[in-house]
Amino acid sequence: MVDGLQDEGGVPTTRPVLQPSARARLRGALREAPDHYELLDARLVGRLAGFLFCCAGAIAALLLALDPPTGAVGGAGWPLAGATVALAFAFGGAMVVNRRAFPPVVLFGIALSGPSMLGLLQWLSGRESSYVQLLILSVVWCATVLPARRLAAAVAAGTVVVFLPMATGDWAGEMLPERIATLGIMWSLAVVCFVHANRMRDVRRSLRAEAAEADELARVDALTGLGNRRALDEELVSRVALATRTGTPLCALVGDLDGFKQINDRFGHGVGDEILTSVAWTMKDVVRAPDSCFRWGGDEFVVLLSDVGLAAAEEVADRITTTIASRCSTPDATPVSLTLGTAEHLPGQPPSRLLAIADAALLAAKPGSRIG
Repeated sequence: MVDGLQDEGGVPTTRPVLQPSARARLRGALREAPDHYELLDARLVGRLAGFLFCCAGAIAALLLALDPPTGAVGGAGWPLAGATVALAFAFGGAMVVNRRAFPPVVLFGIALSGPSMLGLLQWLSGRESSYVQLLILSVVWCATVLPARRLAAAVAAGTVVVFLPMATGDWAGEMLPERIATLGIMWSLAVVCFVHANRMRDVRRSLRAEAAEADELARVDALTGLGNRRALDEELVSRVALATRTGTPLCALVGDLDGFKQINDRFGHGVGDEILTSVAWTMKDVVRAPDSCFRWGGDEFVVLLSDVGLAAAEEVADRITTTIASRCSTPDATPVSLTLGTAEHLPGQPPSRLLAIADAALLAAKPGSRIG
């Protein structure tokens, strides 16, 4: 893939766009993304875990009836195995009816509890049993929910369960091929499901970023890059609420260009757009970073000044008009003139009232009749 460039003589050239290496992609997959759990429907995965616990409990109960426990604890095996199966049903039922999202630590605990219960059933069985096959349910869920390192820990716990008979003395040589096959299926499913789930998270992350970008663009005036009417309405409500809560002053400047219609009629709308853009960026350059500038519509602009009283706001207005007159001009070198009206928010007033007062001040300050 190449990216277009030009050399000093203006001749187009190309530069390769470096793609991440396989090793870099692998490191990225193994590193837990900050938004890993945010991209999960935590309530849904919790309910799915509950459903799988209930399914595993039902299967284990059937296996318990067909293959009674005869392990190291002897006659105590039945009560312990029955209690383990009952606990699986209790956990599963609680997770199915739960309506709250589980935090990451609880999800990891759920991932480890499955192999722990199956390991106990395997130990109580005392010989080759089919309980280890139920680990596949746990592995599939873990691979779709957990980040790489926690998934590896959960599958490693399952691996211990698979070879548990070796530690309890119930191992037989003919068990090895079946256990190796079980282990291969577990790890293969873990990798496949993890890759697929990661891909789905990437898609969801991309969709979320696109939605956020679209939402941001919906608040930006396409011509000037300032906030548009929608952004102004939202910001005004927010700033009035903040001023009311903290008791700090809030002022608004409302202004429009003098004779802008004549500029469009004389020089064309293209020049008019250039002037609007120049005025917008000059205005943004003059005010402080915390202050917000908006294009209200046409040739009208609004500036919101937080923690600024009326006298200081009028000084800002004078600085804006002076700077615009010195930096912005028409093609025939006539300085662009902007008239501003200033108002301060009063306690108890609705947000729209602040702009209405500033707009009235603008009309009063306009030289002669309002044109454009």
